[in-house]
Amino acid sequence: MKKIQLRQDDIEEKGGLKSITFTLFKDDSPLWRIRFKSLHEGIESLFNPHLAQFGKMCYEMKGTGFTCPICNSEIDELGLCNCGTGSA
Repeated sequence: MKKIQLRQDDIEEKGGLKSITFTLFKDDSPLWRIRFKSLHEGIESLFNPHLAQFGKMCYEMKGTGFTCPICNSEIDELGLCNCGTGSA
């Protein structure tokens, strides 16, 4: 039987905002790390996957001005587009 464990790594507070980092372990080796950040309400990032993954709301992302040749959507500041090939 494999041992899976969720560990809370740290809690940071800056200017009234809180950031909590968790790591998921399987057989004592880290598999996945996720950071939850609070912006307005402390629970907001738990229910918003974009906020939890990227640390900001989807409407706060900035574009680069480049267009993906496959899906014809703008590539954002992280190098992502709608179809996922914009970063390639």
